[in-house]
Amino acid sequence: MLISIKTGKFLYDGGSLFGVAPKLAWSEFYPADSDNRCTLAMRSLLVQTDNKKILFDTGVGLKHAEVMEEFGFYDLRDIAEEVEKCGCKREEITDIVLTSLHFEHCGGTTCIDADQNIALTFPNATVHVGERQWVSMLNANEREKYMIIPSDVMEAFKKEKLHVLKEDEALCPEVELKLVDGHTQAQIVAYIHDGDETYIFIGDTVPTGANVHLDWLDAHDIEPLKALETKKAIFDDAIANSYWMIFPHDARFACAKIQKDEDYHICNVGGISDCNDVESVSINLED
Repeated sequence: MLISIKTGKFLYDGGSLFGVAPKLAWSEFYPADSDNRCTLAMRSLLVQTDNKKILFDTGVGLKHAEVMEEFGFYDLRDIAEEVEKCGCKREEITDIVLTSLHFEHCGGTTCIDADQNIALTFPNATVHVGERQWVSMLNANEREKYMIIPSDVMEAFKKEKLHVLKEDEALCPEVELKLVDGHTQAQIVAYIHDGDETYIFIGDTVPTGANVHLDWLDAHDIEPLKALETKKAIFDDAIANSYWMIFPHDARFACAKIQKDEDYHICNVGGISDCNDVESVSINLED
């Protein structure tokens, strides 16, 4: 069973979201305000199997809520409370998979406890992260150092709850974790098999449904050509096998399938929706 959960929203410059693509092209597919800011979501995913309860990404968290609000983050939600609304206690989470260690994907992994100390939000969960991603967090490069807050995840290391992936591996029969490069080093892309359907929790490889256009890359990708190559490989696999893709930051919808004509584009929105969001949106699916 898959449950999509929004943990908040933030405003993000459209030029950053779509890189070299001109606003004249992308604004038809994703709205921006008068200051050229796009509203993005922070989307987590709860997956329950026979033996595991797995949480993919944890949002920005609440530890730095006042600071984050100054930078355009709002409607922030306690990830543990959202998980419990889905019928799963925080102590029952067995695994947390962090697609990257950029703060809007991992901040909710830790929280401030009653004694004002940093603690694990899900105390019994093993935290999974790409090994080269972990190393890059400890030695952040000039491009990523402002996107990383070590306190978001360091407690998992201290409590011996950290597992670093050196290569692709299966977390369980239903969940495959694959390491990809481009947006950052050793980002995790998860393939989740649920009955006859497979869902790709794609992380910032493709932040929104509008970013399925092949060369509409986030300006923060540290290796743009590698990011483009990674996108193409995932897309071709998804089309060949009719996989769903779950977008971490699209504020309009959680999940879609894609097809290719002259370029890649969305052909079907559905699959799953956000359990804690009843907003109705208008979606442009024209190529």
